[in-house]
Amino acid sequence: MSTGTSMMTPKRGDRVCIAQQEGVFEIADINSLMQTANLKSTDGLGHITRNVPWTSLKLADKK
Repeated sequence: MSTGTSMMTPKRGDRVCIAQQEGVFEIADINSLMQTANLKSTDGLGHITRNVPWTSLKLADKK
């Protein structure tokens, strides 16, 4: 059963959305061992969301 929220290995610079949260984020750093990513908000404020599991990421639509 696929929820459509999982993604393959994310890359630094990819723009993603987080399941259950609004907004678009850019991948700032990746921890392959723990399969988590640190995300930078794209709202211009530079907030970092740390240790987000890859399973909760979804590639954002390119516009």
